[in-house]
Amino acid sequence: MLTRSSLFLISIVAFASIYEGQAQTYDFLAARNLNQVQALAQDFGLPSALYQPITGVDAYRVTYTMPFLDDSVVVSGALFEPTDLDPACAHPVHIYMHGTIFARTDAPSFLSYEGQLGYLMAGLGFTVLMPDYVGLGTDDQHLHPYVHAQSEASSGAHLIQAIHTTPNPSGNIHDPNQLFISGYSQGGHAAMALHHELQANWPQYPVTASAPGSGPYSITGVQFPETFANDSYSNPSYLAYTALAWQSVYGNLYEDPAEYFQEPYASQLDELFDGVTTGPEINAALPFYTADFVQPGVLDLLLVEGEPFEAAATDNDVYDWIPQAPLRMYYCTEDEQVFYQNALFAEDHMNALGATTVEAINLGAYDHSGCAGQAIFGATLWFNSQAVVCGPASDLTEIMPATALFFPNPAKNSDVLQIAGGVQPWEIWSMSGNRIRVGNSASIDLAGISGGVYTVRFPAERAAMKLVVLD
Repeated sequence: MLTRSSLFLISIVAFASIYEGQAQTYDFLAARNLNQVQALAQDFGLPSALYQPITGVDAYRVTYTMPFLDDSVVVSGALFEPTDLDPACAHPVHIYMHGTIFARTDAPSFLSYEGQLGYLMAGLGFTVLMPDYVGLGTDDQHLHPYVHAQSEASSGAHLIQAIHTTPNPSGNIHDPNQLFISGYSQGGHAAMALHHELQANWPQYPVTASAPGSGPYSITGVQFPETFANDSYSNPSYLAYTALAWQSVYGNLYEDPAEYFQEPYASQLDELFDGVTTGPEINAALPFYTADFVQPGVLDLLLVEGEPFEAAATDNDVYDWIPQAPLRMYYCTEDEQVFYQNALFAEDHMNALGATTVEAINLGAYDHSGCAGQAIFGATLWFNSQAVVCGPASDLTEIMPATALFFPNPAKNSDVLQIAGGVQPWEIWSMSGNRIRVGNSASIDLAGISGGVYTVRFPAERAAMKLVVLD
């Protein structure tokens, strides 16, 4: 029989193991109890009337492998696990894609300011994932491929796979049928790319809902035309980041950065984009006016069809598909970094293709920073209204692997469950805490049980498992 503590020990042994081709490790970072999560919510200015955490949270750094270009690379991400909920109940999963950063240690797995959001999201009963992306976090071997849809999506998909296919020290299990995706700024772009990737290529992880915020979904149609239409841009570092990153991926944008950027800046870019220098420091080193930074005539050519930069930009547009799960795009009309027309353009295009669950939501006349909190927590609370979260930890002290108790699961209410351990006493409990059926047998007839989520307990074994019943 596996106790929660024995699961922890098994996970320790598995830290450096190879599992289904994935090298994966877990490193404990820090814990916050329920009171500390509540205090953090106050620090972020969340009103208690809207945000009410139910659990403490443990944070871990996860390292895992993912494909990148023609290689396999080791990347990192943050994992936040609820600590006070029934460990035999499968938790919903919320994966959050972070925004633009330049210093590797500003990534979520270093518990950066944005990484702290994981405690708040997990405090509502979700297992929360935050990939660091290629070239950030612990990966110091690559320049981060900024706004590169494929690597963003892959970093998220393989982190989801990692927590579903290897045990982790929390002992928690995870519901593959409750998966929510959000992200802000670059993370909005990454969230959109991840949703598309999972829908197209990962049917084992169906998306329940996604909520990208203020992302450059249409780089060719909106983001760069709006950027280049002005004399200056709020963050010139983003322009250089994009060119350097796409050159590192596609290899054909230029032979020398001086083809795009004027001196002395062109010669300084490698030093500025070293994975240590921060965004504000890079912006301070670059000129205010775009014309003083970019070579004359370059902007007129970048988005010309057939040009290498235009081809790269088209490859990283993320709006040309039909979401099957509900998708909300949050935006603000005074956003000076990611232009709000991205959301409207994507909404119109997706709906024209036949989407029925896509909407762009105007949060008001706020700039990029002012919009962030509303978009991020708006998405989180929207997910919370849809998810089935686990109840408080019971007096169960032992749990078994999710596949070892009974089958099938999910099941129809016309099915009969077969108990793997043979004849024994069992109880079915609703998520509201009511015992609705008991027995002592080797099978459980589900006739008459309404569709929903339940917990099946085995008192003699001191074990339990979540059951999903379909009407």
